[in-house]
Amino acid sequence: YWLSPKDFKEDSKSITIATYEILKILNNLKSDRIQINTHNFIEAIETMKGFFERPIDAVHAFYSILPYWDFTSKIASRDVSYDDVRVIGFNCSKFSEKIDIIPRLVLQFESFIIRHYIFTNEGSGLSIDYYFSRFDEVLATIDPEFVEQHGIFFTDHNLSKFTLWYLKQHLDTDLSENYYVFDPAGGSGNLVASWRGHLKHKIISELQPDLLKIIERRLRVDPFHVETGFTVVPKPAENRGLNFIKLSTDEYLDEIEKALAKKEFSLDKPLAFLLNPPYKNTDENEEIREVKDAEYEIHPDILNITGEDAGRERYLAFLGQILLMAQKKSAFESLVLIFTPTSWLIPRPTFQTFRTEWDKHFEYQNGLIVTSNEFFKLDGKWPVAFTVWKYKYDENRVNEIHLTDFTYLKKRDLNIDWDEKPNDIDAMLGDKIISPIRIHLSEKKQTIKDWFGQSMYDFKRDPTKTEIDSKKIYGGLPKKDERRKNKKTYGVTDSIYIGFMDNASPVRIKANLQDIRFQKPAKETVWFRLDTVFINLNSTKCFSGPTDNRSYCAYDLDTAKTTFSWFTITKALNGKYPLWANQYDIWKPEIKPELADAWYSLCFAFVLAENRCVVTKFEKNNPVENAPEVFVDNPLAPRNKESFWYKTIKPNLQNTNSQADKLIKTIEDFYLHWNMTYIKGEMFLRNVNLENEPYFKYFDYADFLTPHSGLIQIRKYAEINEKSELIDKLDEINDLKRIVLDEAYRMLVEDFGYFR
Repeated sequence: YWLSPKDFKEDSKSITIATYEILKILNNLKSDRIQINTHNFIEAIETMKGFFERPIDAVHAFYSILPYWDFTSKIASRDVSYDDVRVIGFNCSKFSEKIDIIPRLVLQFESFIIRHYIFTNEGSGLSIDYYFSRFDEVLATIDPEFVEQHGIFFTDHNLSKFTLWYLKQHLDTDLSENYYVFDPAGGSGNLVASWRGHLKHKIISELQPDLLKIIERRLRVDPFHVETGFTVVPKPAENRGLNFIKLSTDEYLDEIEKALAKKEFSLDKPLAFLLNPPYKNTDENEEIREVKDAEYEIHPDILNITGEDAGRERYLAFLGQILLMAQKKSAFESLVLIFTPTSWLIPRPTFQTFRTEWDKHFEYQNGLIVTSNEFFKLDGKWPVAFTVWKYKYDENRVNEIHLTDFTYLKKRDLNIDWDEKPNDIDAMLGDKIISPIRIHLSEKKQTIKDWFGQSMYDFKRDPTKTEIDSKKIYGGLPKKDERRKNKKTYGVTDSIYIGFMDNASPVRIKANLQDIRFQKPAKETVWFRLDTVFINLNSTKCFSGPTDNRSYCAYDLDTAKTTFSWFTITKALNGKYPLWANQYDIWKPEIKPELADAWYSLCFAFVLAENRCVVTKFEKNNPVENAPEVFVDNPLAPRNKESFWYKTIKPNLQNTNSQADKLIKTIEDFYLHWNMTYIKGEMFLRNVNLENEPYFKYFDYADFLTPHSGLIQIRKYAEINEKSELIDKLDEINDLKRIVLDEAYRMLVEDFGYFR
């Protein structure tokens, strides 16, 4: 038995359990059995996989024999054919259901059983249910594809307990007496099982029969749930699941009523929908979904309410079915207690129509948010909301959504003994919950895109049928560019206007000459790839020309103020914005007039230092004959009197921010040094070992640098050619750039109250 500090997980409960595990071993030193406990039970299930046809069968077997596997356990079968193998335990007083082991391996399986035992101990608070509560970890280890394709993120046991505690603090409703609690996406059963002592009759359903079997076993071995009552729909013995969003509302209600009738119950109380439905699964493969029985067919009645987006957002389809069921049972004030992403609560434009309909039927009660990957087995970090709603029709209702922000909580913070007295639980949580704030998700802010008011430009497109049929070269990428094989094409073949792909490689593009952005020389405009949502902050870039998508332009001082601000905001907030803002569009900052000049100075200085502008040349006759040669200059060259910086920005600098002034002066001095020491008054420095860079690699001419080449070009030249004094000067610029960005962040958050 091996323990290390990390096994204690910084909570006293795990220390207590570990102590009892060790004590159990010491009290049974003469036993040949090896303890299966909280540390190694998943590894034990991994070992059991070898006895079964499918990995999931090992999971079922473990949870089937779990309540019967002690120091006395052995296996029994009616005859030598081993067609009815069971585990008998507790001195032959209890036995498991039938286990389907590969017949030739039954004796090896028997050896495995009699060499091990399951550790439980009520004194430490460790019951059989603990092993069920970690079913998500088991499934993610044994059959990760199952979890991924179902888009199921099983609810953390302690988070379930925490939401119940929160509900009792903020909602004056007795779920135990007044409702049938219904979970149509039961998963591992953590939600209904962890609310032990606070729910009476429970109805649980699932699409996957494998999960239904686990849930039934879990509830069946818990005396509380047996006594208070539960109904699994459909019965696991039928070996079928029930897709909550495939059936019509009437069909689904009929399934529930028939199941209740068998237990002499009827739907004479309102339903409290308690669930953590499947979320969006963006990496799905249809063939794998079918193999894993993860196809979620959606009934047309649901799509009529949600729109087609329900096909991509499964939880929205669950909400749609809940709404329809609540309407059918409108005589009762149904409750909805649900975990979801926050996008439909804001709501984002995609969900606006559905929210309008939802708000007519449900009155918002309360809610909270936590961090996704802290409590759920998934990739990505975003806010998960737990919200509570009550059915109460009002044609004109528009719900205002306020949520308590618990995104700072860590999983270990909730790993407490939830069986303690309520006052003791309050005290334990009081140490973890420090002045949580309320987030107003419904507050409307002017988006930064609306503030800017410029239309987006892009040059990625589908090739026309004529282009495809002609078998001729089409699109504006250089002939050698491997992206010519893509389904999409970019630009046009013979234009004199140049844009840039994401890696700064050039492409000929089609320009709208009625658009003011194309009426100025290219070196007098600065282009940005700018995203509108917080989750894409790290995608923004600044180039010498338009980008293939989400492209916006600075062509005068006013557009420079907005685009440079937008770009600086994305970089200042990247990795620093509060998690609750994750699903929002970036909004306009409330720039105080007396601080405007200081703010814009920071933005101008930052963009001068942080850009991917380059000097290059798109050679003639590429990609087609008679395509002209186009020279691309750097609009952010601080010493080029024809550049955007020199003509538009420099005359309007107010010298109101010392950090910005220092950064600008340092860059200007750097370019003077670059010209005097390396270019030495010439127009070009050729064959500089940059022939493999994206802005040169597709062309046949010699690579070059100029007095106004971009900072990224000069740095690459310095690195390849080991020019350490150049690198030192560029590092100084980067250090000053970070100081400027930190000051921009401070002004944005403190002076302008961006998240206040």
